[in-house]
Amino acid sequence: MRDSDIAYEKLKMMIVTAQLKPGEALSENSLMEQLQLGRTPIREGLNRLAWEDFIKIIPRQCILVNDISIQDVEAVYQMRLALVPLESELAVKNHTEEDLEKLTEVFEQIREEKDPYKRVVLDRSFHRVVSSMTRNPFLEKAMNNYQDLSIRLLFLNKLNSSSVDDLKFEEHESILKYIREESPAELITVQRNHVLSFRRKFIN
Repeated sequence: MRDSDIAYEKLKMMIVTAQLKPGEALSENSLMEQLQLGRTPIREGLNRLAWEDFIKIIPRQCILVNDISIQDVEAVYQMRLALVPLESELAVKNHTEEDLEKLTEVFEQIREEKDPYKRVVLDRSFHRVVSSMTRNPFLEKAMNNYQDLSIRLLFLNKLNSSSVDDLKFEEHESILKYIREESPAELITVQRNHVLSFRRKFIN
């Protein structure tokens, strides 16, 4: 993995997990020291995050972590729900045995993990494996990005922290089951329900 990719992933996780908070000003020098990476990879990582709307770069002024509005929340879930059928159909069609092994491994980690926020991060890993099964890099990138925005909401909404732990590993088990059985209709249903369960935490 290139240094710019490492910078991007580390910075994104710091934003997603609310280590970097909305409105916070970022310093390239501080990030270089914190992540032990050079200016070029840090800058490239920040540019990718700006393109994904996680941060705002104001030339010659500052770099700010973006906030997320209730309108943004609704738009994110609309997109996730719209793309779930295509993701499900392609995952069923294109997955390999190696994919199933990876998904099973992450599922077992989710089932055994007791810390609610660690379970959220594992949920992220689980869905990234599913999106990779599509063998469609554009769809995979979109699904991963929308899911990261969803997860960020859980970490930002500390008042809702108790609901983080109601992530039901039975839903993950069903996703794994229907991919293994190559049942796209059932997979679409359980994936939509999984997305809706996240959505209900924030929009009522």
